[in-house]
Amino acid sequence: MSQTSIGGFPDLRIVPVSSLLRHEDVDLERVARLLDRLSADGTLRNPPIVAALPESEQFLLLDGANRVSAVENMDIPHILVQVEPFEDPDLQFRHWNHVVRDIEAKDLLELAPRLEGVSVSSEPQGVAGEPVARILHPSGESLTLVTDLPLPDRIGILRRIVDIYYKREARMDRVNHEDVAALKVQHPHFGALVAYPDFDKRDIRATAEQGNKLPSGVTRILVPRRVLGFNLGLPLLKSSLPLEEKRSWLADEIQHKVSEHRVRYYQEPTFIFDD
Repeated sequence: MSQTSIGGFPDLRIVPVSSLLRHEDVDLERVARLLDRLSADGTLRNPPIVAALPESEQFLLLDGANRVSAVENMDIPHILVQVEPFEDPDLQFRHWNHVVRDIEAKDLLELAPRLEGVSVSSEPQGVAGEPVARILHPSGESLTLVTDLPLPDRIGILRRIVDIYYKREARMDRVNHEDVAALKVQHPHFGALVAYPDFDKRDIRATAEQGNKLPSGVTRILVPRRVLGFNLGLPLLKSSLPLEEKRSWLADEIQHKVSEHRVRYYQEPTFIFDD
């Protein structure tokens, strides 16, 4: 099997962990839990998703940063990934919004407007500059934070905003909407919704290549397809076999699954519980 997708079939590859560029911080608690699970069962479940970058031998890690970090912490040199073209228009970079409890929301509303380089408005388009975040209060009022600083500084502001409420007594929840009324019902201690802007592909790539990182849980990547259920034992990835031999084993394994009719494609949107 070649290194490119054939007939729309997903492009699965074994690549060096060192070839993956990260654009977002990991969740250290989730990494710790993954390390425990990986050590116990020795299986990498569901390949992380990466983008093949034009004119580069590296890949931009899109989904699965915590899994990659766990594998890296186990001194495993190679990892199975699903590869998508970076320039595919169906590969979109969006955002997550964060539900913040009432305790953290108080600090957020007090401290975020004081951040250096930030201007504040009660109107979404009230101040010139790039939007960094919008804080929606349970009353329906909102506060928009903007800056005219360059990208690296904007990312620094994002990190400081998230640090105000992240990793406190209760973890924030990620949502993809701004329905405050519904969130107040679903979250008894709802204090605020922090809405972030979408991210530009080129900005994400530049951020990763510069060694900078966005805060964890901010970027939401929409991929045209997602491989689930392809599980791979860690002993193969950790072994001293040459990379080409590992790739040959992978090609044989994929062909075996296809010939045994063990591959299914579902186009419908899917909810995954207990992920």
